[in-house]
Amino acid sequence: MNSVDKKGVLLVNLGTPKSPTTEEVRAYLKEFLSDRDVIRMPRFLWLPLLNLVILRSRPAKSAELYKKVWTEWGSPLLYNTYLQAGLLKKKFEDDKNDEFFVDVAMRYGTPSIESKLLELVKSGYRKIIILPMFPQYSTTTTRSIARKIDEIIKTTHLLNRVEISFIKDFHNHDLYVDACCETIKEYQLKLGKPDKLLLSFHGIPESYLGADEPYRDQCLMTANLIANKLSLSKKQYEVAFQSRFGKAEWIKPYLAERLESLPNENVKNIQVFCPGFSSDCLETIEEIGEESKELFIESSGEEFGFIPCLNGSTKFIALIEDLVTNSNKYNIDFRSLF
Repeated sequence: MNSVDKKGVLLVNLGTPKSPTTEEVRAYLKEFLSDRDVIRMPRFLWLPLLNLVILRSRPAKSAELYKKVWTEWGSPLLYNTYLQAGLLKKKFEDDKNDEFFVDVAMRYGTPSIESKLLELVKSGYRKIIILPMFPQYSTTTTRSIARKIDEIIKTTHLLNRVEISFIKDFHNHDLYVDACCETIKEYQLKLGKPDKLLLSFHGIPESYLGADEPYRDQCLMTANLIANKLSLSKKQYEVAFQSRFGKAEWIKPYLAERLESLPNENVKNIQVFCPGFSSDCLETIEEIGEESKELFIESSGEEFGFIPCLNGSTKFIALIEDLVTNSNKYNIDFRSLF
Protein backbone atom coordinates (compact mmCIF):
# COMPACT_ATOMS: atom_id res chain seq x y z
CA MET A 1 0.00 0.00 0.00
CA ASN A 2 1.51 3.35 -1.00
CA SER A 3 1.48 6.43 1.24
CA VAL A 4 -1.38 8.07 -0.69
CA ASP A 5 -3.66 5.21 0.36
CA LYS A 6 -2.23 4.89 3.88
CA LYS A 7 -3.20 7.02 6.85
CA GLY A 8 -0.74 8.92 8.98
CA VAL A 9 -1.33 8.81 12.74
CA LEU A 10 0.02 11.36 15.20
CA LEU A 11 -0.09 10.60 18.91
CA VAL A 12 0.07 14.11 20.38
CA ASN A 13 1.08 14.73 23.98
CA LEU A 14 1.70 17.89 25.99
CA GLY A 15 5.37 18.57 25.44
CA THR A 16 8.93 18.43 26.61
CA PRO A 17 12.12 20.47 26.43
CA LYS A 18 14.85 19.25 24.09
CA SER A 19 17.21 18.71 27.00
CA PRO A 20 17.25 19.29 30.78
CA THR A 21 19.14 22.59 30.52
CA THR A 22 17.97 25.95 31.80
CA GLU A 23 17.97 27.41 28.28
CA GLU A 24 15.89 24.61 26.75
CA VAL A 25 13.47 24.51 29.67
CA ARG A 26 13.03 28.29 29.38
CA ALA A 27 12.16 27.97 25.68
CA TYR A 28 9.70 25.18 26.42
CA LEU A 29 8.03 27.04 29.28
CA LYS A 30 7.76 30.22 27.23
CA GLU A 31 5.87 28.41 24.48
CA PHE A 32 3.67 26.55 26.97
CA LEU A 33 2.83 29.50 29.20
CA SER A 34 2.23 31.84 26.26
CA ASP A 35 -0.69 29.70 25.09
CA ARG A 36 -3.95 31.64 25.50
CA ASP A 37 -5.84 28.43 26.15
CA VAL A 38 -3.59 27.68 29.12
CA ILE A 39 -3.24 31.16 30.66
CA ARG A 40 -6.24 33.43 30.17
CA MET A 41 -5.07 36.52 31.97
CA PRO A 42 -5.04 39.70 29.85
CA ARG A 43 -1.81 39.71 27.83
CA PHE A 44 -0.74 43.12 29.15
CA LEU A 45 -0.78 41.68 32.67
CA TRP A 46 0.50 38.18 31.98
CA LEU A 47 3.37 38.70 29.53
CA PRO A 48 5.43 41.03 31.78
CA LEU A 49 4.95 38.60 34.68
CA LEU A 50 5.93 35.68 32.47
CA ASN A 51 8.99 37.28 30.88
CA LEU A 52 10.30 39.32 33.80
CA VAL A 53 9.57 36.98 36.71
CA ILE A 54 8.62 33.40 35.85
CA LEU A 55 11.04 32.82 32.97
CA ARG A 56 13.89 34.25 35.04
CA SER A 57 13.36 32.08 38.11
CA ARG A 58 11.50 28.91 37.18
CA PRO A 59 13.59 27.39 34.31
CA ALA A 60 16.65 26.66 36.45
CA LYS A 61 14.53 24.94 39.12
CA SER A 62 12.58 22.94 36.55
CA ALA A 63 15.78 21.96 34.75
CA GLU A 64 17.13 20.41 37.96
CA LEU A 65 13.93 18.37 38.30
CA TYR A 66 14.13 17.25 34.67
CA LYS A 67 17.72 16.12 35.21
CA LYS A 68 16.52 13.76 37.95
CA VAL A 69 14.13 11.93 35.62
CA TRP A 70 15.81 12.36 32.21
CA THR A 71 16.53 9.20 30.24
CA GLU A 72 18.89 8.42 27.38
CA TRP A 73 15.84 8.72 25.09
CA GLY A 74 14.81 12.12 26.46
CA SER A 75 12.15 13.06 28.98
CA PRO A 76 9.92 10.30 30.43
CA LEU A 77 6.92 11.77 28.59
CA LEU A 78 8.70 11.61 25.24
CA TYR A 79 10.04 8.12 25.92
CA ASN A 80 6.65 6.75 27.00
CA THR A 81 4.79 8.31 24.08
CA TYR A 82 7.28 6.82 21.62
CA LEU A 83 6.94 3.52 23.48
CA GLN A 84 3.19 3.61 22.90
CA ALA A 85 3.70 4.46 19.22
CA GLY A 86 6.18 1.61 18.86
CA LEU A 87 3.85 -0.90 20.49
CA LEU A 88 1.00 0.26 18.27
CA LYS A 89 3.20 -0.16 15.19
CA LYS A 90 4.10 -3.69 16.32
CA LYS A 91 0.42 -4.49 16.87
CA PHE A 92 -0.35 -3.39 13.32
CA GLU A 93 2.59 -5.43 11.99
CA ASP A 94 1.48 -8.53 13.91
CA ASP A 95 -2.01 -8.09 12.45
CA LYS A 96 -0.49 -7.56 8.97
CA ASN A 97 -2.22 -4.17 8.86
CA ASP A 98 -0.22 -1.77 6.70
CA GLU A 99 -2.93 0.89 6.50
CA PHE A 100 -1.37 3.16 9.13
CA PHE A 101 1.94 4.93 9.75
CA VAL A 102 2.31 5.97 13.40
CA ASP A 103 4.38 8.87 14.73
CA VAL A 104 4.61 11.17 17.74
CA ALA A 105 4.29 14.95 18.17
CA MET A 106 4.21 17.38 21.07
CA ARG A 107 2.03 20.45 21.50
CA TYR A 108 4.98 22.35 22.97
CA GLY A 109 8.65 21.71 22.35
CA THR A 110 9.87 18.97 20.04
CA PRO A 111 8.97 17.09 17.96
CA SER A 112 6.46 19.78 17.03
CA ILE A 113 3.04 19.16 15.51
CA GLU A 114 3.96 21.33 12.52
CA SER A 115 7.18 19.47 11.73
CA LYS A 116 5.49 16.08 11.94
CA LEU A 117 2.46 17.11 9.88
CA LEU A 118 4.72 18.46 7.16
CA GLU A 119 6.80 15.27 7.20
CA LEU A 120 3.66 13.20 6.67
CA VAL A 121 2.39 15.42 3.84
CA LYS A 122 5.76 15.49 2.07
CA SER A 123 5.82 11.69 2.33
CA GLY A 124 2.53 11.56 0.45
CA TYR A 125 -0.02 11.04 3.21
CA ARG A 126 -3.38 12.66 2.46
CA LYS A 127 -5.33 11.34 5.43
CA ILE A 128 -4.00 12.08 8.92
CA ILE A 129 -5.48 11.01 12.26
CA ILE A 130 -4.73 13.26 15.26
CA LEU A 131 -5.04 11.53 18.62
CA PRO A 132 -4.45 13.84 21.61
CA MET A 133 -3.24 11.58 24.42
CA PHE A 134 -5.53 13.21 27.00
CA PRO A 135 -8.37 10.91 28.10
CA GLN A 136 -10.48 13.80 29.40
CA TYR A 137 -11.18 16.72 27.08
CA SER A 138 -10.09 20.16 28.23
CA THR A 139 -9.87 23.50 26.48
CA THR A 140 -6.39 23.80 28.03
CA THR A 141 -5.07 20.69 26.28
CA THR A 142 -7.10 19.14 23.46
CA ARG A 143 -8.61 22.41 22.21
CA SER A 144 -5.16 23.95 22.24
CA ILE A 145 -3.99 21.16 19.91
CA ALA A 146 -6.98 21.79 17.63
CA ARG A 147 -6.20 25.51 17.46
CA LYS A 148 -2.57 24.76 16.65
CA ILE A 149 -3.56 22.49 13.79
CA ASP A 150 -5.89 25.16 12.41
CA GLU A 151 -3.08 27.72 12.63
CA ILE A 152 -0.70 25.39 10.78
CA ILE A 153 -3.24 24.71 8.03
CA LYS A 154 -3.84 28.43 7.51
CA THR A 155 -0.14 29.23 7.24
CA THR A 156 1.06 26.11 5.37
CA HIS A 157 -0.23 25.51 1.84
CA LEU A 158 0.98 21.90 1.90
CA LEU A 159 -1.89 20.96 4.21
CA ASN A 160 -4.69 22.36 2.05
CA ARG A 161 -5.66 19.00 0.55
CA VAL A 162 -5.15 16.85 3.63
CA GLU A 163 -8.09 15.18 5.38
CA ILE A 164 -7.72 15.54 9.16
CA SER A 165 -9.48 13.17 11.56
CA PHE A 166 -9.48 14.37 15.16
CA ILE A 167 -10.35 12.34 18.26
CA LYS A 168 -11.65 14.52 21.08
CA ASP A 169 -11.45 12.27 24.16
CA PHE A 170 -11.85 8.73 25.45
CA HIS A 171 -12.68 9.29 29.13
CA ASN A 172 -15.47 6.67 29.22
CA HIS A 173 -14.18 4.17 26.66
CA ASP A 174 -14.42 0.61 27.99
CA LEU A 175 -10.84 -0.26 27.00
CA TYR A 176 -9.51 2.87 28.72
CA VAL A 177 -11.36 2.05 31.95
CA ASP A 178 -10.18 -1.57 31.69
CA ALA A 179 -6.57 -0.40 31.22
CA CYS A 180 -6.78 1.83 34.32
CA CYS A 181 -8.28 -0.94 36.44
CA GLU A 182 -5.78 -3.52 35.23
CA THR A 183 -2.87 -1.19 36.06
CA ILE A 184 -4.25 -0.59 39.56
CA LYS A 185 -4.90 -4.31 40.18
CA GLU A 186 -1.43 -5.33 38.99
CA TYR A 187 0.15 -2.84 41.39
CA GLN A 188 -2.02 -3.96 44.30
CA LEU A 189 -1.37 -7.62 43.57
CA LYS A 190 2.30 -6.95 44.32
CA LEU A 191 2.00 -4.38 47.12
CA GLY A 192 -1.41 -4.92 48.64
CA LYS A 193 -4.49 -2.73 48.90
CA PRO A 194 -4.47 0.64 50.72
CA ASP A 195 -6.86 2.18 53.19
CA LYS A 196 -7.85 4.51 50.36
CA LEU A 197 -7.18 4.90 46.64
CA LEU A 198 -6.81 8.49 45.44
CA LEU A 199 -7.62 9.14 41.79
CA SER A 200 -5.79 12.37 41.11
CA PHE A 201 -6.24 14.49 38.00
CA HIS A 202 -4.44 17.62 36.86
CA GLY A 203 -6.35 20.66 38.06
CA ILE A 204 -7.56 23.70 36.11
CA PRO A 205 -8.84 27.08 37.36
CA GLU A 206 -12.45 27.06 38.52
CA SER A 207 -13.12 30.05 36.27
CA TYR A 208 -12.40 27.94 33.16
CA LEU A 209 -15.42 25.70 33.75
CA GLY A 210 -18.41 26.30 31.50
CA ALA A 211 -20.41 24.92 28.60
CA ASP A 212 -17.25 24.43 26.52
CA GLU A 213 -15.20 22.94 29.39
CA PRO A 214 -16.51 19.51 30.51
CA TYR A 215 -13.19 18.54 32.07
CA ARG A 216 -14.26 18.19 35.71
CA ASP A 217 -17.39 16.23 34.78
CA GLN A 218 -15.35 13.87 32.60
CA CYS A 219 -12.80 13.34 35.38
CA LEU A 220 -15.58 12.47 37.82
CA MET A 221 -17.17 10.11 35.29
CA THR A 222 -13.84 8.35 34.71
CA ALA A 223 -13.31 7.99 38.46
CA ASN A 224 -16.82 6.60 38.93
CA LEU A 225 -16.33 4.06 36.14
CA ILE A 226 -13.00 2.92 37.61
CA ALA A 227 -14.48 2.64 41.11
CA ASN A 228 -17.46 0.65 39.85
CA LYS A 229 -15.23 -1.69 37.86
CA LEU A 230 -13.06 -2.28 40.95
CA SER A 231 -16.13 -2.59 43.22
CA LEU A 232 -14.88 0.18 45.48
CA SER A 233 -17.14 1.72 48.11
CA LYS A 234 -17.22 5.50 48.54
CA LYS A 235 -14.97 5.10 51.59
CA GLN A 236 -12.34 3.22 49.62
CA TYR A 237 -11.54 5.92 47.07
CA GLU A 238 -11.80 9.61 46.37
CA VAL A 239 -11.01 12.10 43.64
CA ALA A 240 -8.54 14.96 43.95
CA PHE A 241 -6.91 17.53 41.69
CA GLN A 242 -3.21 18.37 41.63
CA SER A 243 -0.74 20.97 40.35
CA ARG A 244 -2.50 24.16 41.40
CA PHE A 245 -0.61 27.20 40.09
CA GLY A 246 -1.04 30.76 41.37
CA LYS A 247 -3.57 32.17 43.85
CA ALA A 248 -6.81 31.69 41.92
CA GLU A 249 -9.37 29.08 42.95
CA TRP A 250 -8.88 25.80 41.09
CA ILE A 251 -11.22 22.83 40.97
CA LYS A 252 -11.33 20.97 44.27
CA PRO A 253 -10.54 19.04 46.35
CA TYR A 254 -6.85 19.89 46.16
CA LEU A 255 -4.63 16.82 46.39
CA ALA A 256 -2.12 18.55 48.66
CA GLU A 257 -4.80 19.43 51.22
CA ARG A 258 -6.15 15.89 51.23
CA LEU A 259 -2.67 14.44 51.72
CA GLU A 260 -2.30 16.61 54.82
CA SER A 261 -5.72 15.83 56.27
CA LEU A 262 -6.14 12.10 55.55
CA PRO A 263 -3.82 10.92 58.38
CA ASN A 264 -5.99 12.90 60.84
CA GLU A 265 -8.95 10.88 59.54
CA ASN A 266 -7.05 7.69 60.43
CA VAL A 267 -6.22 6.99 56.78
CA LYS A 268 -2.55 6.08 57.04
CA ASN A 269 -2.02 3.91 53.95
CA ILE A 270 -2.89 5.38 50.55
CA GLN A 271 -2.15 4.79 46.89
CA VAL A 272 -2.38 7.45 44.18
CA PHE A 273 -3.22 6.81 40.55
CA CYS A 274 -3.45 9.51 37.86
CA PRO A 275 -6.02 8.42 35.25
CA GLY A 276 -5.69 11.67 33.30
CA PHE A 277 -2.10 10.92 32.29
CA SER A 278 -1.57 8.33 29.55
CA SER A 279 2.20 8.49 30.14
CA ASP A 280 4.35 9.05 33.18
CA CYS A 281 6.08 12.40 33.05
CA LEU A 282 7.85 14.90 35.29
CA GLU A 283 4.57 15.76 36.99
CA THR A 284 3.62 12.22 37.93
CA ILE A 285 7.12 11.02 38.80
CA GLU A 286 8.27 14.07 40.74
CA GLU A 287 5.13 15.81 42.02
CA ILE A 288 3.18 12.66 42.84
CA GLY A 289 5.85 10.03 43.33
CA GLU A 290 8.20 12.23 45.37
CA GLU A 291 6.66 15.49 46.64
CA SER A 292 3.23 14.09 47.44
CA LYS A 293 4.73 11.13 49.21
CA GLU A 294 6.92 13.42 51.32
CA LEU A 295 3.92 15.61 52.22
CA PHE A 296 1.81 12.62 53.24
CA ILE A 297 4.54 11.07 55.39
CA GLU A 298 5.32 14.42 57.02
CA SER A 299 1.61 14.70 57.85
CA SER A 300 1.82 11.42 59.85
CA GLY A 301 0.87 9.12 57.01
CA GLU A 302 2.61 5.74 57.05
CA GLU A 303 2.47 4.16 53.60
CA PHE A 304 2.26 5.93 50.25
CA GLY A 305 2.06 4.08 46.95
CA PHE A 306 2.44 5.74 43.55
CA ILE A 307 0.79 3.64 40.84
CA PRO A 308 2.48 4.19 37.46
CA CYS A 309 0.49 5.56 34.53
CA LEU A 310 -0.79 3.45 31.63
CA ASN A 311 2.39 3.79 29.56
CA GLY A 312 2.80 0.54 27.57
CA SER A 313 -0.18 -1.28 29.07
CA THR A 314 -1.47 -3.95 26.69
CA LYS A 315 -5.07 -2.82 27.12
CA PHE A 316 -4.12 0.80 26.60
CA ILE A 317 -2.43 -0.08 23.31
CA ALA A 318 -5.61 -1.97 22.39
CA LEU A 319 -7.54 1.22 23.14
CA ILE A 320 -5.30 3.32 20.89
CA GLU A 321 -5.66 0.71 18.14
CA ASP A 322 -9.45 0.89 18.41
CA LEU A 323 -9.48 4.69 18.31
CA VAL A 324 -7.22 4.74 15.26
CA THR A 325 -8.76 1.90 13.24
CA ASN A 326 -12.26 3.19 13.97
CA SER A 327 -11.41 6.86 13.64
CA ASN A 328 -14.48 7.46 11.44
CA LYS A 329 -16.60 6.51 14.46
CA TYR A 330 -14.75 8.80 16.89
CA ASN A 331 -13.80 11.64 14.54
CA ILE A 332 -15.08 15.17 15.16
CA ASP A 333 -14.55 18.41 13.26
CA PHE A 334 -11.66 19.89 15.25
CA ARG A 335 -12.73 23.42 14.28
CA SER A 336 -15.98 22.88 16.20
CA LEU A 337 -13.95 23.11 19.42
CA PHE A 338 -13.29 26.85 19.09
